[in-house]
Amino acid sequence: MTAPARHAAPARVGEDGDLALLTGPEAPEIVRAALLGSEPADMDLQVRVLAVHHRPGAGVSVCYDVTHAGAPLGEVLVASTSEPTRHDHTDGVAVLDDGARSLRVWRRADDPALPGLRGALDPAQVGAWLGRGERPALSVLSYRPTRRAVVAAHVGEDTFYLKVVRPRRASDLVQRHHVLQGSGLGAPAVLAEPEPGVLVLAPARGRSLAQALAAGEPGLLPAPESVLAALDSMPAEVAELPLRPSWVDRLDFHAAAARSALPARASEVDGVARRVSAVLAAEAVASAVPTHGDLNVANLFVDGGRVAGVIDVDSLGPGRRADDLATLLAHLLVLPALAPQTYALVPEVTARWREAFAAVTDPRELEARTAAVLISLVAGASADQAHARLDLALAAVGRADHGGVA
Repeated sequence: MTAPARHAAPARVGEDGDLALLTGPEAPEIVRAALLGSEPADMDLQVRVLAVHHRPGAGVSVCYDVTHAGAPLGEVLVASTSEPTRHDHTDGVAVLDDGARSLRVWRRADDPALPGLRGALDPAQVGAWLGRGERPALSVLSYRPTRRAVVAAHVGEDTFYLKVVRPRRASDLVQRHHVLQGSGLGAPAVLAEPEPGVLVLAPARGRSLAQALAAGEPGLLPAPESVLAALDSMPAEVAELPLRPSWVDRLDFHAAAARSALPARASEVDGVARRVSAVLAAEAVASAVPTHGDLNVANLFVDGGRVAGVIDVDSLGPGRRADDLATLLAHLLVLPALAPQTYALVPEVTARWREAFAAVTDPRELEARTAAVLISLVAGASADQAHARLDLALAAVGRADHGGVA
């Protein structure tokens, strides 16, 4: 299928040009071409950008909320410049090629790398997987094109979670869930694997740290020392799992995405990356310990003022304790800008937790790694949030430059 010729010459080239094309005024025509080919038709098409996923060196994927005559209630379509793999499915994927670039476009359920997603979005199929007589109500909690999705299935008073990954990664994920069972930082139980790449997960106990913070009740929050103790309780087997790069290990990757998101502040992004690298180059190489790998405020669950467990254990494995702590601090830091009144407790909590975390790791390293995580949170955010996150990264690396003193 060939895209209209006017797509061929964006003002910017490379991935920055792809990003501008897929999020700009040409987006409706890209969607129209994928749905109809070259046949003109009046379909009352409305296209709105839902999410942007830029992985420097691996392409740009944009999710759209699309309504048209055939889907008046809306559907989600994805346009991506990512290269297909030999494992990808091609059914339901339109390929648009204008001579300058090749795009793949698909409905979310037809994600070429996540064949289990279609079943996970079908209430009848999910009801059969769960062995329930009634069809569950489904809601998509997260979706990263070609990588993973999480769907909540509500049946009566019960909720189950469907984690959809590339089929060849499913056994690795199951192992990560199993290794945490019975530890002080347990993960939800895997209840079933109804088809390749789909895990049915039990709900986590308690509520996420973000939800507890939004409730505005200090008694719901664990002490930072209990968070440290829970991390230390992870079994030694976690450190024997395959190594996954941390946010800091991929700083160049995330800095490239941040520069694309904020081109006018590219030099500031580069400055943060250089300063982080300089601080960490002077640090001694620490022994690997069990780490969560993405310990953010949505993934850490609490209950009654205690740590209850974690979700999203895809990155569980060996690493540096400072990376887990920096990830948690960075995600705490961004909350007030999202909703100042909702997260009124957060600045005080962040200061207390930073002090406790700095007591068990080098303060300069902690701040530098926090800055690196903040850089990773710039791309994909709205413009105002992207600027706020870069400002926070600049402040964190400034603290690192001054010995980690707040």
